[in-house]
Amino acid sequence: MRLIQHILYVFLFVTLLTSCSDYQKIVKGDDYEEKFLFANRMYEKENYSRALALYEQIYQRFPNTDQGQVAYYRIGKSYFLEGDYYMAGYYFNQFSIRYPTSEKAEKALFLTAICSVKNSPNPALDQEETDLALNDLQLFVQRFPESELIDSCNRTMDRLRLKLETKKFESVKLYAKMERYRAAVASSKSFLDEYPRSHFLDEVTRIKFENAYKLAMNSVFSKKKGRIEEAMETYTKYSYLFDGKSYQNRLERYNNDLVEELGFVAEKYSFNGIVNAYEQSNSNSTQKKTHYLEETIKRFDNFATKYPESSLLEKARSIKDKAEKELTNS
Repeated sequence: MRLIQHILYVFLFVTLLTSCSDYQKIVKGDDYEEKFLFANRMYEKENYSRALALYEQIYQRFPNTDQGQVAYYRIGKSYFLEGDYYMAGYYFNQFSIRYPTSEKAEKALFLTAICSVKNSPNPALDQEETDLALNDLQLFVQRFPESELIDSCNRTMDRLRLKLETKKFESVKLYAKMERYRAAVASSKSFLDEYPRSHFLDEVTRIKFENAYKLAMNSVFSKKKGRIEEAMETYTKYSYLFDGKSYQNRLERYNNDLVEELGFVAEKYSFNGIVNAYEQSNSNSTQKKTHYLEETIKRFDNFATKYPESSLLEKARSIKDKAEKELTNS
């Protein structure tokens, strides 16, 4: 048994040496017909590295012949079958340019796009290759609108678009997780503008409202009113999506908090309007002074009517009394 195994190993070793010797002779030789036949045999045996070397020689020598065309196409196909999609994509794309009337031009352009698809990474990574793949597929559809491969292209483009959508959704979630409220609101708004019928619509609208709420409630006073109103607008627009969800009651409480906070902020804004008008009356211009004193009194009257129970009412009245006195003495 061992003798048989030994003989078999020796036979295989000799065969390999002979094969290597034959290959080297053909590579270094000048018989291009023999190179082409040997390259085809290597290609059929899936020995793509050897086939590549010979096909490259054939193409370089006879680029404008049928053999050169076959060689160039199979260079791309060999790289493709070996998993080198960058090199394969380059050769397939060049094939469609160099041989635009070839019966393989359509397939080559399709495979150019497929190489880009193969290079497209998972959604967590940069999606530049995915954008390139979409562009390549769209180019194929435009050039060969009647192709039998159109349905395959459309399905692939849908899958790639979902990947881009998922990437942007993950960015929205990341901003929310990091408690970067303004970025979460901005990214979710951008997402909803771009994907109004998204698979992630419910989740993104929830994230947008929750972060708009937190941004508004934690804002400096000068920005609070506008941000509260924006958050409430988001709730009004998307509240129908929250119905029946586990977070529905929580978001309703958030909206009620915003309504209450807006009332307080509006009251404070109104009071500040009285203060600002009175401060503006401190002018050397009699006309300007009179105008702002009258404006102070007018704003107080509106404040007292709208907020009769306000804790700021007495302060506002004190300012109004000063304005009336100064107006009388002016």
